[in-house]
Amino acid sequence: MKKIIFLACLISLVCTSLAQQSNTSSTKSDLSYFITHTREELIGKLVDMPFGINHGDPVDVMLDKIKTYLSAFDPDLDYSDDIYAKETNMQALKSVMQGGYGIGAVLIDQEGNIIASAHNSQIQKRRSDLHAEMTLLTNFEKSRKSKKYMKSHYVYKPGMIVFSSTEPCPMCFIRIITTGCNIKYCTPGPEDGMVSRVDYLPAYWRDLAKGRTVDLGDCSPEMQKLGHLLFYSYLLDNRGPQY
Repeated sequence: MKKIIFLACLISLVCTSLAQQSNTSSTKSDLSYFITHTREELIGKLVDMPFGINHGDPVDVMLDKIKTYLSAFDPDLDYSDDIYAKETNMQALKSVMQGGYGIGAVLIDQEGNIIASAHNSQIQKRRSDLHAEMTLLTNFEKSRKSKKYMKSHYVYKPGMIVFSSTEPCPMCFIRIITTGCNIKYCTPGPEDGMVSRVDYLPAYWRDLAKGRTVDLGDCSPEMQKLGHLLFYSYLLDNRGPQY
């Protein structure tokens, strides 16, 4: 009898694990989608999304159509992180509509509540360090409520998450793991993200990163694709510094 009960429990655990793996993998669109090099490619992808965008639309009209779509979007309950994906994309769109880069981030507490949000402000404020995640953490650490969530100095209490609309860059990745926060992100960045390149870090930073949870968020394909398109929206009008 004990063997039967044990076997039943084992089968249940395996089925649960497989279901979780299936749900996670279903959130990952083909990685080739998340590589965009030209304005023409970007517009083609925008037209294919359910925003109602046409090839000849001016940039401000495209952005207004994205805003209308995103504002009305109901996070998909089949994806546990869709609510965070929507908020980070809202932040990213806010930056784009200000003339900045399309990246947003939120800080999530141990209970899953969003307690702070921010967007990229490099172009708007002429500051090279104002990536979304950097702005998020700096503003939060300056706030009074931060003391409730800080363990000591700049180290946060366990279980906090920085959720970004895109895979964090090397600068932001290092900043986040230094705080003790875990990392989640809506959109993979196969060409410029840091997550897949952790092994290239010096030993100290590599070991520190291994002590954090770093995951692609469980987000709907719509939010993943939108995060990517907002990130590359600078191609629409070639905004930013010319190197």
